[in-house]
Amino acid sequence: MTPAEVRLERLRPARIDAAMARAPIAWVPLGALEFHAPHLPNGTDGFTGHAVVARAAERIGGVVLPWSYVTMGTLALPWSFRYDPATVTDVLRQTLRQLPAHGARLAVVHTGHAPLDLIHAIKRVCAEVEVEGSGMRAYGLCYLELNAALGTGLGSDWPVAVDHGATMETSWMEGLEPGLVDAGLLPDDPDATTTGVYGPNPRFTADAARGAAQVDAAAALLAERAGSLLAGGELDTYADLRDFVSRYWPEPLALAARAGDAGTGALLVTNTGPVSRYLSAVRLRLDGEEIPAAALSLRNPTIGETGIAVRGDALGPERGFYIRRNQTAEVTLPTPLAPGPHDVELALGLAGVTEAVLAGSVTAG
Repeated sequence: MTPAEVRLERLRPARIDAAMARAPIAWVPLGALEFHAPHLPNGTDGFTGHAVVARAAERIGGVVLPWSYVTMGTLALPWSFRYDPATVTDVLRQTLRQLPAHGARLAVVHTGHAPLDLIHAIKRVCAEVEVEGSGMRAYGLCYLELNAALGTGLGSDWPVAVDHGATMETSWMEGLEPGLVDAGLLPDDPDATTTGVYGPNPRFTADAARGAAQVDAAAALLAERAGSLLAGGELDTYADLRDFVSRYWPEPLALAARAGDAGTGALLVTNTGPVSRYLSAVRLRLDGEEIPAAALSLRNPTIGETGIAVRGDALGPERGFYIRRNQTAEVTLPTPLAPGPHDVELALGLAGVTEAVLAGSVTAG
């Protein structure tokens, strides 16, 4: 049986009414126009973000808006578009505010583009709109949260709930739009490194059937949650992020130091795990002295990152700092770091929901 059409732009008025009669839900998918390595289309995040909500809507009802590429946090790579955070949140807020007049009692905002700053911003805007008094509930999330709740990837050689251009995204796209994927454009070497692929070479690890099953599982869970919210249920919208950090970020970050040149020194933080780390705060005690966050700056010089330094006191859930797989970032100090050993206690906020403390003696060379 062919599923009922749920895409708003393809529905005539009577069919819109019928879809909303099944469930008064407006599904709002977000994506991105972003470089996803040579084998995937530029709109990968839009395809995946839309697919999850479309399949959820087919299960429970409601209409699905077209996916939007007005987003932030894209990689600094060709044909990747990013917008000012205030623009992103304003477009989303204006969209949500119009939905109650069309009969929506629940808005579900789902992004297939997964930077943690965007996810926090979506949750904030949904919470703000929900308390404005329209009577509409609003739930914002990313597929990585659904994958974390489902345990997607746990116990495998690639325990990942979110990636970029690697095993998971390639599997999802092969399951959704196989004609848009060409894994033959990737190196014929399982250990090769490709710009835009943050994870194993998907030429050897992607699986269309697994990808399709994961999309379906995420959609089923999302439909179940939407039904509960419509019925008046409550949901801790940050629980999945806490679960994600605890289950998918088990590896400790590695700490080293570099003696200063040009008047400064730096601590070096390396992500040894397979999944990107998002730092949302920083506190430092160095050789027994508290260093103000305002005196620290974080910079990731890796290709594909902006390389722009971020002040420590500017960090937050919506303005975090990424250290992706096998990348090393610098925490620049305000004064030179003398060669030799130093006692360090570096506290780093993780994903805006918890904290990791790196403590010990490091030697600056």
